[in-house]
Amino acid sequence: MPRTDELEAAAEVSRPAREVRVSLLIRTHALPPLSYRIPDHLLGEVGLGCAVIVPLSGYSRLGIVVGVGDAGRSSEPVRGVVRDLCLSPGLVEVCCRVSEAAAMPLSSVLGAALPQKLETNRYLVTDPAPGWPWDVGSRVSRTTLKRHLGGEGLRAAEDEDRVRLDAGPPERKPVEWAVLRRGARPDLTRAPRQRELWERLSDAGGELPVRELLAATGSSRSIVRALVERGAVKLERRPPSPPHLKTLGIRRSAGPSSQARDLSRDAGRIVDRGGAWLWRMPSSDQPVAVAAIAAAAVEGGEQALVLVPEIKVAERLARYVCEVLPRGHTVATYHSDHDPHRPGIYQMAREGRADVVVGTRPAALLPLPRLGAICVVDEPNEAHRARPGYEGLRVHVREVALAREEAEGPGVALISSTPSLRVYARKGRGIRELAGQPARSWPAARIIDLRGSGAVLSEELVDACRRGLDVGGRVALISNRLGYATSVSCNRCGSVQTCPDCDLPLALLEATGCAACGRCGYRSLVASKCAVCGSGRMSPTGLGVERLRNEIVQALDTPVGLLTAARRVLEDAPVVVGTAHCVVEKSWHAVAVADVDNLLLGASISSVERAFRMLYAAAESADELVAVQTRVPEHHALQTALRGDYPAFAAAELPRLRALGYPPFGHLASLTFWGGEEAVRGAVESSVRPSLEPGVTVSEPVPAAQPGGEPVWRTLLRSSDRGAVTRSATTAVRLVVRQWARRKLRVQVEIDPEEV
Repeated sequence: MPRTDELEAAAEVSRPAREVRVSLLIRTHALPPLSYRIPDHLLGEVGLGCAVIVPLSGYSRLGIVVGVGDAGRSSEPVRGVVRDLCLSPGLVEVCCRVSEAAAMPLSSVLGAALPQKLETNRYLVTDPAPGWPWDVGSRVSRTTLKRHLGGEGLRAAEDEDRVRLDAGPPERKPVEWAVLRRGARPDLTRAPRQRELWERLSDAGGELPVRELLAATGSSRSIVRALVERGAVKLERRPPSPPHLKTLGIRRSAGPSSQARDLSRDAGRIVDRGGAWLWRMPSSDQPVAVAAIAAAAVEGGEQALVLVPEIKVAERLARYVCEVLPRGHTVATYHSDHDPHRPGIYQMAREGRADVVVGTRPAALLPLPRLGAICVVDEPNEAHRARPGYEGLRVHVREVALAREEAEGPGVALISSTPSLRVYARKGRGIRELAGQPARSWPAARIIDLRGSGAVLSEELVDACRRGLDVGGRVALISNRLGYATSVSCNRCGSVQTCPDCDLPLALLEATGCAACGRCGYRSLVASKCAVCGSGRMSPTGLGVERLRNEIVQALDTPVGLLTAARRVLEDAPVVVGTAHCVVEKSWHAVAVADVDNLLLGASISSVERAFRMLYAAAESADELVAVQTRVPEHHALQTALRGDYPAFAAAELPRLRALGYPPFGHLASLTFWGGEEAVRGAVESSVRPSLEPGVTVSEPVPAAQPGGEPVWRTLLRSSDRGAVTRSATTAVRLVVRQWARRKLRVQVEIDPEEV
């Protein structure tokens, strides 16, 4: 009888070779994952999530293994493995889910989980042929190699192993460090500048980058050279150290001790039990809640990922977490301001050396081997979702966090004082709610009815501002005209020009001068008379911050500051005019909202929800009074926001969204086209319509560009079935890319956009 080892060897020979499906990191809908054979020498090394080098059209390419199976018809072998870029199987599953749900190329989502500015076309010269201008070890781009060798020459050089694809993070240039020599302590009594440098180095543990040392002490390089000549300091070149903070444990809690205990208990439930949690929390208490969750995670030996909407919030929150967490932990921030250091921060997170990572949307897919908790701070904020031209995925980070919870198991906390209705509607269906923390105080509210008045500022609002100044308080006026569509309303009765089919307010399109419906695409000339009262006093709503500032200066005869994202003028003045986002970051005696109707009467999907959040935030930032001018004083969003009653707002608004077929009850895919009208309409008819599954409808394309820019068009796919919308959009985009690329038509898809 054959021996056991002989039987095992025979089984090994007869066992079919394995193959993998690889998503190449080429960001296009037109290239699905491809199959490759695993060669014998890589068996057991290549698995789900591995970063591999594979051939495509004769050239080496970088890809991620997204599937493993028995060998089929594939004949091309995997050429190598890049171990420093491999992802965990759980994170690959997250990327696949996000790609499918968002109708995005899988390669784009995988790219967001890898280091930024990844080198995918860099080659290492291993055996230069005679006459080559490169030495062994040189790194050369694919473009340069093809220019010198030609396409066939490069293929031949790869086959002969003269060059090898050297994909990886961008090289970090070494920087100069100053290091104290052991046992050397010169007499620096008569050299105060040198002594200052020496003491600074000693306090930092004996080593610092030279640039950082000079910046901290205000010294020159000559002082460093003098210490080197004394033999007290040596200079070394090292890779730059990624910026990070060490926790200090100098502040334990905020607010009453009973509240701190409640927060710690709830944070422990999130980390220990896992799952997704909705946590309604006043804006002022949100940092405390985040710190409690981070503490619960690190105390259990796990990592915490905190996702915030803005860079300045990330830095501020990271410093607070450092003050609260016990000593000995590492906190890192991950955002675009750290561009040169992001590969190093990425590596810290990937290796588990960062206990807490606070970042903006690019951090959503960071690989964290001990991930125990994810916090999404200010969950409904639109900055959590990338817009065209900005870094990040075109999917809200809450959806990425929820996908990670399902695949990797961390507890997820969606934190906000006014959560998005898309999350609130899922309460009890995969998302649990923690008991919300009540606001510590709530201001008095005053609604000023502008019906029948054409005034920009009412006397009542101006008087409220004067009374605030008389008691020594500071007053803020909000105008949110930046970035929102404008409706057309009647100055006599307050009625708004609406779509005859959808009963939604029509929005002015600056590109065409007409009014359009954001739901169905209906277009009309701006009405000259009111359809309700017959008045000819129709005008666009909307009040810009500059005009509002001029008006309040004349009314109060006092200097008035300006506070917007782009400009800050006299921001310490007693009266300040600004956009809501900037105003609500501060505390005021009184806050006046001069124009909320452009949101309450807006034509977009979420304009009413935005109005509620803006008014609620205004009330949170006001100590004594919030005053609102409006032509629709009975509007449910206005009434509930000024009472601070979020559940009542949700109870009124969700049925409206259900009736209109908007998310979370109906689903949309927004297709954005860049190109001429003829090509766009041709693509919609020949590529989009044939892709639609039963129950999915498509609207006519409508212009969405500003005058003088590249023509931009948008069309909407709609259905009650999210899967049908996503699949239809994915198929449509692939067809457009394949059939219309020669016409230079570009297309981009966004599933359930925050704004239409």
